[in-house]
Amino acid sequence: MVRIIDEKTRQKGWISLFDDAGAPVYPELMAELDAIKRDRVGGLMLCRDWGERGPWPTWPKPDQPDFTHVSRKVKEVIRAAGLRDELSFTSVRHGGFTEGGDAELTDREMLAQGRHTTVKVLPKYTKRTTRQIVNGAKKRRAARTKEGHLSE
Repeated sequence: MVRIIDEKTRQKGWISLFDDAGAPVYPELMAELDAIKRDRVGGLMLCRDWGERGPWPTWPKPDQPDFTHVSRKVKEVIRAAGLRDELSFTSVRHGGFTEGGDAELTDREMLAQGRHTTVKVLPKYTKRTTRQIVNGAKKRRAARTKEGHLSE
């Protein structure tokens, strides 16, 4: 999916790049995004839909640390190890927490796995996934059925 931000209205929305059968909906855009991705270490990709369509550079603000060097080194290690190219500086930590969320670990179990001390970090690292949404819906439905709110 790609997130589209309308320059005029500032409206935002996610648009799927593939149909239900897995075929690309916008093959030309996919080729552009793949070309951009080949030349980048990772991070945010911003494309204009006017003029030169190259990616906008994203630079840190003066009061923010520049993790570009670390990201490049991590990408070198990922490629040297033969791992998936879409992995990044934050993939392992975020991916592990998200897998924990998908596995329905409790907050305490998540904190123990990640060596954190407060649940405040969980929303930052545990990305919302379709699996979590579906599991939650199933549990909710099961509870409502058990309480007699739904008929079989």
